[in-house]
Amino acid sequence: MKVQRRERDGVVVLDLSGKILGGNDSEDLKNEIDRAIDEGIPSLLINLGGVAWMNSSGLGILLSGFLRLKEKGGATKFLRVQPRVKEILVTTKLIQVLEVFDDEEEAIRSFAEGGSRSVPRP
Repeated sequence: MKVQRRERDGVVVLDLSGKILGGNDSEDLKNEIDRAIDEGIPSLLINLGGVAWMNSSGLGILLSGFLRLKEKGGATKFLRVQPRVKEILVTTKLIQVLEVFDDEEEAIRSFAEGGSRSVPRP
């Protein structure tokens, strides 16, 4: 898996590609999430547009980062969740907890607005 970090309007965006399976392949993702938390970044947007599959270990990495940033008063939101990954979120009912967006502009704006403007949930 590959992780690219960029910043946009005060939001750290992590663009992911490949499969999130945990283990050594996901070290870069864990490190980037840790880095954002350590830097005190309040807004993290994880772009899953390039992620075709994720197992329970990968889901655990994302949830751990989500919860740790939330504990520090920050927010993590998700962008462009692919169908197979969305099935996992629906099955685990996490889709009801996580904010998921199809449009990056809308996701970035939602951090500033402080509200939830996520895509309709099944």
